[in-house]
Amino acid sequence: MIWRAMSFADENRTLLNVTLRRGFSQLSQCEMLITIQPFFIRCKNNCGSARKTVKLSQSYIFDCSKFIEICLVLLLIFVGFLVYFLQKAFRRGPPTTSPSADQQQQPEVVQVQERKRVLVIYSLDHLLYKNIVLKLASFLAAKCGTDVVLDMLDSTRLGVLGSIQWLEWHKEQIERSSDKILILCSRGVKAKWRAMCGGKQVFLREDALSPIGDTLTPSLTLLVPYFIRSASFEKYIVAYFDDIFSEEDIPLPFKITVRYKLMKQFEEVFFRILNTEKHEPGRVKQIDGLSEDTYHECPSGRALKDAIEAFHEYQLEHPHWFQEEMLECPELEDEEVTAASDEKQIMTITDHLTYSVLNSVQIISDMEIQDCRHSK
Repeated sequence: MIWRAMSFADENRTLLNVTLRRGFSQLSQCEMLITIQPFFIRCKNNCGSARKTVKLSQSYIFDCSKFIEICLVLLLIFVGFLVYFLQKAFRRGPPTTSPSADQQQQPEVVQVQERKRVLVIYSLDHLLYKNIVLKLASFLAAKCGTDVVLDMLDSTRLGVLGSIQWLEWHKEQIERSSDKILILCSRGVKAKWRAMCGGKQVFLREDALSPIGDTLTPSLTLLVPYFIRSASFEKYIVAYFDDIFSEEDIPLPFKITVRYKLMKQFEEVFFRILNTEKHEPGRVKQIDGLSEDTYHECPSGRALKDAIEAFHEYQLEHPHWFQEEMLECPELEDEEVTAASDEKQIMTITDHLTYSVLNSVQIISDMEIQDCRHSK
């Protein structure tokens, strides 16, 4: 606030302006005493002074204080709105910036209550791969408490019934229950599927040496017509060992469903065997000792991991290992284990699969079939 005082000299008409500055906070009283002390040569500091009492308007002080109060209220309102919008933005922020709900939640450890059964379908690509399949069956039985149906473990009944009858009986048992069929894809599986589509016939060394022969070809003949039906997807689990094979080794019909990598996604595979899901709304389930980092902590898991690593190292040293395992027809006839009955069985299977494949590939385009026939 500025106060001005003016003085006039009568002799020379001199005008003197004096300005007094004071803040509103200093106006604690309603009156002000103003003193003017002149200085002249004759009287110096003893010159007469002039005093004047000025009364301040109450309305003026009131208006000033009211203005200050309004400013404070507006400031508080602004701060309140600012805090409100900041809280609102903070509440909306986590769903877009934070990890998913499944990652935030702690996995719930569950115990296996029911013993399940699984039929394992595979190809005898190599002796080391045969060892992997056996070790996987042992791990499923010992660690997971699963009843494993494997042709190598049931060779006596398979020899009595034959491949087609043995597979058909187990498939019917699985269809009437909640059990599953695990299809392990590999180089041999893809090659034999191409042969079924009209490509070059495949004869692997381990098939020739095995007393039960090639069980994959009749398995594909029997299962593919049922597999391609969407209603049957839940019965089949397609997987492969990604350390020794790739997704390119999966036959075309099996690419229409989820493919799992072993042993990275073995826990998800086992939840499928249990006929349940690992991820549910607001819940993430876990089974101890089945993750990629922990499955090898038990003896059967350790043996499985060693078998996978052994075959992986062999593949690095022998990049053409699969071609080396394939036998030509004359070489196959020289094998002591080859008999005339086996050849008749192969011809019977071939005639049967020709009819089955033609009826099961209705959802596969003609272009895809031609690709199978001209590949390899």
